[in-house]
This record gives sequence, C-alpha cells and structure tokens, in this order.
Amino acid sequence: MAKKIRLNLKGIISPLDLLKCKARLTAMEKGDLLEVLLRDREAADRLATLIRRSGDELCNVTQGQDEICLCIRKGTGAKS
Repeated sequence: MAKKIRLNLKGIISPLDLLKCKARLTAMEKGDLLEVLLRDREAADRLATLIRRSGDELCNVTQGQDEICLCIRKGTGAKS
C-alpha cells in the first residue's frame, strides 16, 4: 500500500527546499505520495520542473492563501 507523506518546506530557502524534497523522494518507495508545502511561487515552479524531469509524477498543484501544495507520486527515478 502506498504511503502518503507531507513535507512542510514553508520558510525554507532555495536551494535547500529542493534538496530536502529530493532527499525525501529518494528515501521513498515507488508509488508513494509526497505532499510538499511551499510559500514561494518561484520555488514551486522550480520544483515542478525538477519533478517533470526526474521520472517522478507531479499529480496535482493547489494554491491556498498562504501556501502552495505539490502532490508528487514517486516513480522509477528515470525519465521514461
């Protein structure tokens, strides 16, 4: 069964936010979901680009009043 993990990166500066997300994804199993919370739109856009190139799947992006949530499904880690 796939696990769902939430990673709060609000207030973490770039590139540390990207590195923390990458480290968490590396430790996950294929099919697991990672919800990443960010405040900075630019950081969210950079992370979305990184995910699209990584072999993982960007499932959903939602924006609230003070946060942006990216839902990522762990893939094979290799671009298909």
